[in-house]
Amino acid sequence: MKENKNYTILEILQSFDRKYDGPIFDSHTHIRQKEDVTEMVKYAEKYNVRKMVGIMWEDKIKEIKGAFPDTFVFARFINLQQIFEKGNTKTILKEVEEDYEKGFAIAKVWFAPRWKDYVKNKWDFQFDVQNFSLNEPILEPVFSLLEDLGSILLLHVSDPDILYKTNYQPESYYGSKSEHLLILEKLLENYPKLRIIGAHMGGQPEHLDNLGKWLDKYPNLYVDTASAKWMIRSFSPEIEKARKFFIKYSERILFGTDIIAGRKDREPIPEYYIDRYLSYQALFETSIRGQPLPIPDPDNDNNTKIDGLSLPKEVLEKIYWKNPIELFQ
Repeated sequence: MKENKNYTILEILQSFDRKYDGPIFDSHTHIRQKEDVTEMVKYAEKYNVRKMVGIMWEDKIKEIKGAFPDTFVFARFINLQQIFEKGNTKTILKEVEEDYEKGFAIAKVWFAPRWKDYVKNKWDFQFDVQNFSLNEPILEPVFSLLEDLGSILLLHVSDPDILYKTNYQPESYYGSKSEHLLILEKLLENYPKLRIIGAHMGGQPEHLDNLGKWLDKYPNLYVDTASAKWMIRSFSPEIEKARKFFIKYSERILFGTDIIAGRKDREPIPEYYIDRYLSYQALFETSIRGQPLPIPDPDNDNNTKIDGLSLPKEVLEKIYWKNPIELFQ
């Protein structure tokens, strides 16, 4: 069944003239083991993905860069555990500076609502997750250092609206979406020279009016399009609004998939990769209507449909290639 869905999308795509046949830069992937990365790159190249941002927990930059010298811009998660546990900023500041010197041009901070569950389940010390925010003064030296270094911050602070209605209850524990978005907005205000990529369309793909106001107000803000099902679920119901947004802010949007190299718990490989590349192509490059999303989307009862935005070629060229090349050079 899965294979049939993939071929259906492929057949429909082949019936349209691709608007863009140039190189693609995927600005949001997760990488770890070299063998998994090798497989991911193989399938990415079939869809003309020539460069990627590779986000790592571990420091494997030498190994991956040695195997793929011209493919990746590297990002590393900032491990805030020491600050949470001991109030220790010196160690984390040293790590941030060392990572930058090693070639990690991007620092990733994951602060999605479910971080509270992660802390409670993974860490062996007590921490007041209820009252902690990225805007706490103890983190000011970290963000200031990133700003001074000229590093880029890739930040995930909010998720789609539907998850707040289902997964993130009660609100008294997880917090509201407006509270989480305020965290990002305060960082944009407080660190105007720090280039910040708001992951997943700044956490608000369903609220393009507000996101547009932010892009008008904060020249240091960029956004990426990860992940496919979140973007398609948000944009396809409002084709014209989304299309106008992409055209107006075409110089501030980065194409990104959120693909995790080697992931097999959702779909088997290669379907895991193919489903996402084809779904994005259908969304951005075609005028497809009502095409079932081949990616499981249980949050939406698996009813998500692709309605294509048919973006102009010059817009596609910017979000696919020119914007990340300029930002990450």
